[in-house]
Amino acid sequence: MHTIKIIFSLLITFLWLQTPGFLSAQSIYEQVGRLPITTYTTEEYGGYPTVLATIQSEDGLMYFGATGGMYEYDGVSWRSIFNIRDYVTVRSLTKDSKGRIFYGGDDFGFLEVDENGEARAVSLFHLIPEELKSGQTIVEILFLNEFILLRSPNYLIRLELGEDFSLKSLKSWQSETRFGKSFLAGNQIYVRYLDRGLFLLEGEELTLIPGTEIFGKEAVSIMLPYPEKNSNTILLGGPNTGFYFFEKGTFTKFPTEVDLLIQEGNQLYGAISHQGNYILSVIGVGVVIMNPKGEILKKIGSDQGLHSDVVTSVYLDKNNGLWVTTEDGMARIAIDSPILIFGKDLGINSAVRSIEKKGDELYLGTNTGLIKFDAIEKEFKAGLENENSEIFGLLDDGDNLIVPGRNLNVIRDGKAIRLDFPQDGSLARTAIIPKDNPNILLVGTTLGLLLYEKGLSKQFPWELRGKVPGIGPISNHFFEGKDGKIFTSGQGKLYALEIEVKGVEPIGNQIIKPTVLDVDPSGSFSMIDGDFYITSPQGMQKYSPGEGKFVATEDFSAVENDLYDFTQFKSGIIWYESLDKKKNILKRNKEGKFVKDERTNSIAPYLSQVDFIDEDSILWFGSPKGLIRYDPKKDNQTDKEFFTLIRRIETKTDTIPLPFYGRKKDMPALERKENSYRFEFAAPYFEDEKKTKYQTYLEGFEADWVDWNDNKFKEYTNLSPGEYTFRVRAMAHTGRISEEASYSFVVLPPWYATWWAYLIYALLIGGIITAIIKWRSRKLQAENRILEERVNERTAELEKSLTELKATQAQLIQSEKMASLGELTAGIAHEIQNPLNFVNNFSEVSEELIEEIQELRHKKQETRHKTEEDEILEDVKKNLEKIKYHGKRAESIVKGMLQHSRTGSGNKELTDLNDLADEYLRLSYHGLRAKDKSFQADFKAELDPELPKLEVMPQDIGRVLLNLINNAFQAVNNEELKMMNEGFKPLVTVSTKKLGNKIEISVKDNGPGIPDAIKDKIFQPFFTTKPTGQGTGLGLSLSYDIVKAHGGTLEVESIPGQFTQFVVTLPIE
Repeated sequence: MHTIKIIFSLLITFLWLQTPGFLSAQSIYEQVGRLPITTYTTEEYGGYPTVLATIQSEDGLMYFGATGGMYEYDGVSWRSIFNIRDYVTVRSLTKDSKGRIFYGGDDFGFLEVDENGEARAVSLFHLIPEELKSGQTIVEILFLNEFILLRSPNYLIRLELGEDFSLKSLKSWQSETRFGKSFLAGNQIYVRYLDRGLFLLEGEELTLIPGTEIFGKEAVSIMLPYPEKNSNTILLGGPNTGFYFFEKGTFTKFPTEVDLLIQEGNQLYGAISHQGNYILSVIGVGVVIMNPKGEILKKIGSDQGLHSDVVTSVYLDKNNGLWVTTEDGMARIAIDSPILIFGKDLGINSAVRSIEKKGDELYLGTNTGLIKFDAIEKEFKAGLENENSEIFGLLDDGDNLIVPGRNLNVIRDGKAIRLDFPQDGSLARTAIIPKDNPNILLVGTTLGLLLYEKGLSKQFPWELRGKVPGIGPISNHFFEGKDGKIFTSGQGKLYALEIEVKGVEPIGNQIIKPTVLDVDPSGSFSMIDGDFYITSPQGMQKYSPGEGKFVATEDFSAVENDLYDFTQFKSGIIWYESLDKKKNILKRNKEGKFVKDERTNSIAPYLSQVDFIDEDSILWFGSPKGLIRYDPKKDNQTDKEFFTLIRRIETKTDTIPLPFYGRKKDMPALERKENSYRFEFAAPYFEDEKKTKYQTYLEGFEADWVDWNDNKFKEYTNLSPGEYTFRVRAMAHTGRISEEASYSFVVLPPWYATWWAYLIYALLIGGIITAIIKWRSRKLQAENRILEERVNERTAELEKSLTELKATQAQLIQSEKMASLGELTAGIAHEIQNPLNFVNNFSEVSEELIEEIQELRHKKQETRHKTEEDEILEDVKKNLEKIKYHGKRAESIVKGMLQHSRTGSGNKELTDLNDLADEYLRLSYHGLRAKDKSFQADFKAELDPELPKLEVMPQDIGRVLLNLINNAFQAVNNEELKMMNEGFKPLVTVSTKKLGNKIEISVKDNGPGIPDAIKDKIFQPFFTTKPTGQGTGLGLSLSYDIVKAHGGTLEVESIPGQFTQFVVTLPIE
């Protein structure tokens, strides 16, 4: 009888699997497609194979109870909680209301996270009396209010613990037979009592629920809420009984599709997904997902990636990931993933190169032929008999499915029709029907381009017109542009095909005009929104229909330097593959340029050039590993928790306390003496976590985030004293970036660099300096006495020398004055001689006139003319006036000479600088002429008639002007210049002008100029360019001091061989 029952169950199961009607409204593809599964082997976690329990901590870490131990997994590394030698089997893992994890099995206790962030087991087994735990193992732990309920095969133990985990109370119940599974449902505890039924724990008593005696013989495996009916309804199930609704003390049978999979003796575990579906594990079958109606949504077993069909527990983490433990390791199934994978287990044995749907039938072109999905067998089977060639490009012409390959076939109503195709060894690779020419079919082959015309008979839907001349082998897809041009490539050439006749039936194969484009076809190319783009060594280029060639474009400038390949799917999605083989989705920005779409999604890792969009927006992608189905409505990446934890911080000598794994942002910075740190981190995000990358940033040391990499740790050595914040974040394989973790700390200076160390250093140095000073002072005092005597002697000598120097200096200055006075003397003599000559001449004339008057007076009165006498007297008067004028002139010259020769009074006088300049210009010239009769030079005075008088010391300014003018005349009196330039005319120009609040007097000559090498030295005392004995070297130095004392400046400008100009600038007070 037992065998018959098993056979009957297997038969029903087989019939269910073969009947599409049982699928209800669910997609058959969702039934058979494989969800992304990550498996974890014993080699990875380093423990025994049978895993019995799973739980997730509040910080996202996963814990697994197994035979021989308990293991922690953070998404990066595994850690054993117990010493492997202890061999502690953990059968149950549960959290209390505070989120603390309790474990049960060969031991009972809880996990405590120490100050370094490591979880350790704290045993509470000692609280249980020896007679209750001897030979027993804790199978289940339940929490109800302030109580903990432990179940072993023979006992129920209720504990009440204090805050310090001390025992406050203990109550136990012993089974006369054996206790089965216990459940917490509706805030009440239910226990199966073997051979008795289902009991309810009420207060201190276990009470049999009426009508449950059947469960004394039949196991109860699950008790889960069933909110579809009401909040008080409980779904109860067992391996033999099937499912029941338990409500208000009554049981109602609930028939489900899962009943067909449950065999006698199968253990059953369950959980509820975030979507409200029931996750059931069936020993020997695997995992079954059932909706509240009792319909099977999915069956997941070893045929879909699990290590074993013997599932020991199921657990849903915070992100709705299903953890499945088995007798041979564990796995995580992304049950809400938008991705389904169809591979070898469903008959796809080679890479998918093309995807098309004809009606409800899904066809795939693969490397080994055409296959289609069989809805009855729920797998892919051959779509064409005896055709095992590569199928590169399927095409739906509206009525038929065109299948290029070793031959050219069309499929109509599920049947294959072979078209006329050259038997020359060529292979049809791709086909296209132009938009404006629906009666034309172009087929690219390995030997060229074929032209077909739409046939009139059902027997041959397309008729071959011939081979298009001028086109070689075709190796790529066809792309049709906005203007109707068709692009394709082959054998190193890129073709643009233009159809010259549109909208009419073609005659012959001459209507196709091919053009070989002048572009390197080795780059990637694709049609994006009707524009044809290609990569080239010169950058991205776009085909310009107006110009008939490719032109440079900035459309891809944001990603161009990192772009390896790109395409646009039929769905409109644009993607590109970067140089590091990472796939990304593109979007257009406001300027119309393509930029990386930073929105995270699950499809990016699966993108490929082979795609198809279903009528319900489902995307299909071909890949070397099979077929990918993507449902964008299920892509809820942003709804999932994603954060990073700092798992450990070490220095060279210690492990640093790590509260909250770096997730709490307001923690104060801790002061540490160490200056070398190692940070370990992990992201408890368990979706293809081996591809998770990390990025770190140490504020205070690094300028910005480092590049993304695979390292799960970061080391810093020899950090300088100061404040730092270590920050870390993760990036999932989908491109999503996690919340960051951070840790702030202060590196203290070493003891020898602290403030008190510096104070000690200062005190020590001060003490040493003080001692040295005292010792040195005593020694210096003795030396000072000796030196003082010597200083007194030397001081007397220096004072004597100083007096002599001052006398010498006065003599030198006086000599310079006398030298200039000597130079003046000849000029003054000349100037005085002129008025004296006038005086003498007019005196003689006056004397003769007086004699004439005397003669007139001796004449008789009557013979004298009175007018004649008056005229003579008038001439005498004029002569006397001239004598007086020239006398005054001589007097002024003498006064000027006296002023120049004597020391100034130090008082300024209102002076006409024009007169002063004109006078000294003439005195200098005549003085030089008096000394040297051969001296010849022109001079010119350009004096500003509007020049105001200025308060200066005239005798001092006169000395300056005389010195400058003398130097100018001496400079132009240069024989070398005269010999080198026959037309040379010596010229000295003195000019004055008013510049704002200043007066400028310049003396310019056209002499040989001053070399640049000595220009900066000419105002230095005792520096002279004159031969030895001809100059003291004090003239310009004294002039500079005089001008400076007047608040003015004396500057020189000179170009060798052209001119020299000295400019005196005096302020107008």
